[in-house]
Amino acid sequence: MAIRLPFRVPRVDFQLAWAALGLVAIGLVTVYSATSIPGAHEGLWIKQLFWALAAIAAACAVAAVDYRAFDSLAYPVYGVSLILLVLVLVMGSSAYGAQRWLELGAVRFQPSELAKIATVLVLARRFDNPKLNLQRFECWFPAVILTLVPFALVVKQPDLGTALSFPVILVAMLHWGGLPLRHMILWLSPVANVVLFFVTGSLWWFGGLFAGLLALFRPRLPSLIVLVLLNTAVSLAMPHLWSSLHDYQKRRIETFLNPGNDPYGAGYQIIQSKIAIGSGGKVGKGFLKGTQKGLAFLPMRHTDFIYSVVGEEFGLVGALTLVILYTVLILRGIRIAVVARNPFASLMTIGLVTTLFYHVTVNMLMTIGWAPVTGLPLPLISYGGTALIVNGIEIGMLQSVALRNREV
Repeated sequence: MAIRLPFRVPRVDFQLAWAALGLVAIGLVTVYSATSIPGAHEGLWIKQLFWALAAIAAACAVAAVDYRAFDSLAYPVYGVSLILLVLVLVMGSSAYGAQRWLELGAVRFQPSELAKIATVLVLARRFDNPKLNLQRFECWFPAVILTLVPFALVVKQPDLGTALSFPVILVAMLHWGGLPLRHMILWLSPVANVVLFFVTGSLWWFGGLFAGLLALFRPRLPSLIVLVLLNTAVSLAMPHLWSSLHDYQKRRIETFLNPGNDPYGAGYQIIQSKIAIGSGGKVGKGFLKGTQKGLAFLPMRHTDFIYSVVGEEFGLVGALTLVILYTVLILRGIRIAVVARNPFASLMTIGLVTTLFYHVTVNMLMTIGWAPVTGLPLPLISYGGTALIVNGIEIGMLQSVALRNREV
């Protein structure tokens, strides 16, 4: 006999919800451990608990809002985010050599976190047009401009790690919106040009790769001319780009390529992070027993390098648990995007999932020395109010689509 409940049970994506809550809980425990050293950030876990509750409340409140409202708010939110980014450059507060925060009384937040959501919304609204042919330059180029504006403002802070999330979001949403993969590979060739220059110090490697791509995809003459001119301009600009980087940005790139060159300076963070993760073994040293953390060898252990604390105290089991929970989070988000009947909802979802995936991937690779140190927090885990609450809003937006996935 079927049991009828006196209330309607919402179609919440429980796997997504439990994965997010599990990550928040692990984050609280790890922040407590990372700040348990006497005289070093003691009591921050209490603030993190408050922010976690605020993030959960924000997720529930946003999930209750019909995602169609986000469509209407896309350009206003985008405009507000740009104003806030400009205000950061004019009157923002500085820390660790960057001007990234705005202070409103007792509230201190990073507008760049809001800008990522705003960019996702405005791109989803632009691509939500059945008549838009993304294979045509004039159809996708305005989206590039919309993305480059917040990108440039965040680079100016400077915060290159966060800034790079904007083009990553654009690429994912362009492909989801219908831009063929071969077109994306060709138009992303300038990115490969930059990366190979920094890794190899030479442009010849890219020259061979670019020639192979042109032979494989055989673009039309107009596209061929534009691609050649664009990559030539990038190649000529590379030496000037390198000289324009801040000293700390140059050190991060050089340290990423060879951290052993400066083990007590720029390479210190990566080396200590590797030691912490490697010393954890299979099951870790135990909660509150991490020596790299306990002896304060591991820098930024409650923020950028919190994954290293998990690896040291909970070992491979703890590290893989985080990977599994993030995998569930990302895959459920992709599923929501696939089953969504509304194109705007699907595009918005894939943009938000891309944002989370970018942060998780870069942060984890950074702690094991496979990516430069960027200062990106680990979503739902790292200490910090703005990032945690924005992560909660993102989860709430995903749930808003999940709750209404049967609606057009």
